[in-house]
Amino acid sequence: MKSCLVYGDLSYAPLDQFSALVEEVVAPLLSNGRNHSEWPQVVSQDIKRHVHSLKTNVFVVSGQVKGKTLLPLPSGSERVEQAALERDKRGDMVDKSVIHSIESVVIEWSHQIRGVLKKDSSEHLLEGSSPTPHTELLFWRNRYADLECIHSQFKSSKVTKMATLLEAMESSYYPAFRNMLQDVLAALEEAEDICTYLKPLQRLFEDMESVEFHEVKGQIGPLMHTVCLVWANSGYYNTPARLIVLLQETCNLLIQQARVYLNPEEVLKGEVSESLLRVQTGLEILQLFRTTFEERRDNLGQYLRNGGEVRPWDFSPAMVFSGLDRFIHRVKTIEYLLLTTVDLLKLEKVEFGGNRGRSLSQQVQWLHQEFLETYKLFSEKLYDCLDVNNQEFVGDVKEFRLKVEDTDRRLGTVFCQAFDDSAGLEHTFKVGRDCCIGHVWKSIGSPPSGS
Repeated sequence: MKSCLVYGDLSYAPLDQFSALVEEVVAPLLSNGRNHSEWPQVVSQDIKRHVHSLKTNVFVVSGQVKGKTLLPLPSGSERVEQAALERDKRGDMVDKSVIHSIESVVIEWSHQIRGVLKKDSSEHLLEGSSPTPHTELLFWRNRYADLECIHSQFKSSKVTKMATLLEAMESSYYPAFRNMLQDVLAALEEAEDICTYLKPLQRLFEDMESVEFHEVKGQIGPLMHTVCLVWANSGYYNTPARLIVLLQETCNLLIQQARVYLNPEEVLKGEVSESLLRVQTGLEILQLFRTTFEERRDNLGQYLRNGGEVRPWDFSPAMVFSGLDRFIHRVKTIEYLLLTTVDLLKLEKVEFGGNRGRSLSQQVQWLHQEFLETYKLFSEKLYDCLDVNNQEFVGDVKEFRLKVEDTDRRLGTVFCQAFDDSAGLEHTFKVGRDCCIGHVWKSIGSPPSGS
């Protein structure tokens, strides 16, 4: 068994170990011409080409794992420096194979860099996920670090000599190389500017996440004030596309915090009055964020920069708040359910006097018991009532509303009979008092439109 198995220790970073194995063992062994003495030249060249391809791929992938874009050097890169030195000394023509290898790697670099530059922080939103502002801040930090890494590689001595050779040989790929470098510099400048101006927001978002949701109310104003300062002063983060992404992700953060605060598993099962208070507190905070946005948008002029005008927020608020508005609508629907429940639970205390008082009181108690059963069935549903995509909840709310409307009509009939049975003015006032306990009809049958 020992003669058939090769055993040893595996590094905790297997990709790094494999990269070192390829770089220090596999490539030197298979690229060494002395090991090819008995091979045909075609086979030898093919082996060298495949070894370089393996070495390049491992190099690139190891960089991607670390969040860096590593630019592989051309095959026989050691000959680049020699070719540049000979041209400086004697002005001789450079080996065409060296120029060809440089041009080939420029094409490969262009694909890598194009992939980096076309990345956008809105990708997660477009994919349908719900990223928070930390995703935006992390994206720009990583982008800045990656572009710095690419720029440092462009400034290395080998790459500089490669560019010199391309220019000296008047290669058609030199303009592409130069444009590629300019694009990297422009993107690096943008990323540096954005990272600088977004940095103050990091602490504000961390503070929002570290407090209870009902304490977020006092942090919305400072947050939006800082967002306005970023918009007015940054040279690159002052476009609607950038701001919309940040505000959408802020909405996602508030929705996530509100969900935790309201707890969809308990909001309809717990004490009704306590749940209602939490729901109304959550609604107040969510709506405050929206109204604060409107106020800041109308007063952007106070953030004048160097006497110049501040670009207005001329985009539609629906581009920012479509998701938040849907969530607010769902929370309002739950508020309607709880308000209706609070009012109808007060029927337990309603009693009538007069000749038919006992019979009428009994009818009200029956209605009260029927409603308790209706609400119990509704509250015991296992789905997530705060999930705006949950259509089963919408159907149950419609059914609940119909039952409440039926209860409302039957209750109205009972009170009309009680008024008719009133023996005098004093008794009529007592019936009216019972009718208005808790403003029974204030919320019954009036859920948010669209529920």
